[in-house]
Amino acid sequence: MSLKRRLCLSAMVGLVVAAPFGAFAASDPVDAGKPGIPPVVAQSLSGAYLAAKQAQQTGELESAARFYDQALRLDRESEILRQDAMLAYLAAGRFQDAADLAAELRDSPTSGKIARITLGIDSLNKGLWDAAIEEFDIVDPSDLDALLLGEMTAWAEIGAGRVDAALARIDALDQVPWYETFNLYQKGLQALVAGRDEVARGTLRTLVDRTDLARTSPDAYLGGVDALARLEARAGDKEAALAALDKGLELASSYDPLLQLKSRIESGETIEPAVSGVKEGAAEALYVLGQTINRGDGQDVALLYFQLARTLAPRNPALLTALAGIAERTEQFDQAIAYYRAIPEDSAYRRTADLQIGLDYWYAERKDEAKQHLKRAVEAYPDDIQAHTALADVLAADKDFAGVVKALDKAIALAEPIDDRDWNLFYQRGIAYERQGEWDQAEADFKKALELSPDQPQVLNYLGYSWVDMGRNLEEGLEMIRKAVELRPNDGYIIDSLGWAYYRLGRYEDAVEELERAVLITPIDPTINDHLGDAYWHVGREREARFQWERALKGDPEPDAEQVEKIKAKLEGGLNAVDDEGGNVGPDATERTGEAKSEGGGSTTAAEAEAAPGSGKSETR
Repeated sequence: MSLKRRLCLSAMVGLVVAAPFGAFAASDPVDAGKPGIPPVVAQSLSGAYLAAKQAQQTGELESAARFYDQALRLDRESEILRQDAMLAYLAAGRFQDAADLAAELRDSPTSGKIARITLGIDSLNKGLWDAAIEEFDIVDPSDLDALLLGEMTAWAEIGAGRVDAALARIDALDQVPWYETFNLYQKGLQALVAGRDEVARGTLRTLVDRTDLARTSPDAYLGGVDALARLEARAGDKEAALAALDKGLELASSYDPLLQLKSRIESGETIEPAVSGVKEGAAEALYVLGQTINRGDGQDVALLYFQLARTLAPRNPALLTALAGIAERTEQFDQAIAYYRAIPEDSAYRRTADLQIGLDYWYAERKDEAKQHLKRAVEAYPDDIQAHTALADVLAADKDFAGVVKALDKAIALAEPIDDRDWNLFYQRGIAYERQGEWDQAEADFKKALELSPDQPQVLNYLGYSWVDMGRNLEEGLEMIRKAVELRPNDGYIIDSLGWAYYRLGRYEDAVEELERAVLITPIDPTINDHLGDAYWHVGREREARFQWERALKGDPEPDAEQVEKIKAKLEGGLNAVDDEGGNVGPDATERTGEAKSEGGGSTTAAEAEAAPGSGKSETR
């Protein structure tokens, strides 16, 4: 059975060594609330309930929980309302409120399972081991539920001192083949907590030696590497500890937790165990299973797993990072920042959190804070490539392309010796040069990016289109764009580049063919619709041209003011009302220079906008 299958709960649910960074870290509880803003008060039960549902749909989980507070004050008897409120409280991290409702819903045929899991976690948190085992004894669970319940029950047995029973429970979890990775990791951790080091060592070594098991759960595999390395280091076997870490770093060479642990072991520091007790171990089980389903439709259930885990281990940096990631995907950037700030200052996750806070400030429209934060990050992490690329990203979005070049100069210097992973540094710097009108430097960077990674469609498209747009290397430029389309046949933005290149060359029928393909794939982009309208006009399809221009005005993202003015002029007077770019490059046209394009003479394609630094599409080494 696929790990992507949503468990039964879903039916009820609508990486460099860290340094201290005191200016950014915080030890306050996670709270993204904005002081001084009074909560909205619904005027009726239906109003409160509908407002809660709407808030849930937009990812405003704390607001949803507050509306459920209001609804429950008006009607405490409705089982559906209590069930929805329990889930909302769990998602918002209000565990005790959820547990109070869970006690009322324990025997419900629809919500009893999640209620009992919640009560079981509450019992684990309070050290009531037998009570937890009783709650986790649920009939007819799904495969994923069965694994979760079995692991939670085993941790309760460890808490009760029944070590043999705990390990036997893990061994008995053999219903489906993909359990093996999780079982080895959890059994190893439980043996560690119980003081059975030889059992732990043998179990974790089996996991670490089986790199194929990482395909099921990279988090469980890398967690096993971390646990084994710590066990060996604490036993005084530095060589074995480093050998274990090398196995993990072969799969994830830039994974901060392993890199930091390796540095600490090499320097002879005292190493802590992977988990300190039952609660941390159970939280790790919830986290790893949550990460397994933390995508697509599984995200809602993963969020519940993470919040249940945070009840047991509230400062776990991996959990906080995962919760921040979900908040970012739902565009709750203030909440994401709050989670990142709660990550301990000495954590291996601290550096990444500090950089992500800066990017989240930007996406939250707190742009000055974003730039200031990332500039301080560069000062705090001067030798960190990602610090410089994160700063470059927000500077590019702010159109400070000279600043982008400066930041990427430093990143490229730090990346020495350069290898194929570094193509994107040159590509992004090339874009920044091109936007400043420094074509020779831009062209050199694009060529360097292709030398490092010849089949990157973004680079092929950008360089190829630029050549066509300037009337240079026309055949080679067109071939590059065609190759980019072949590599990304379902990318409307790159297909738009090919269509617009044909348009610039005066090949209007070819332009229409490609631009119609592009608009089918990306139907609401204003630039693609605008381009298709222009092409239609040239082939005599004037009514359809006006239709596409109208669509461009209503596109997403909204066209900028200059584009709106130009489209309105075309709607009123056709292409004759504007400076038409059709057919003005090529052997029979006046050649444009790179300088003319950079000064605004050329049209930006949708693909160029997608590729720009700061667009959110950039990649880092």
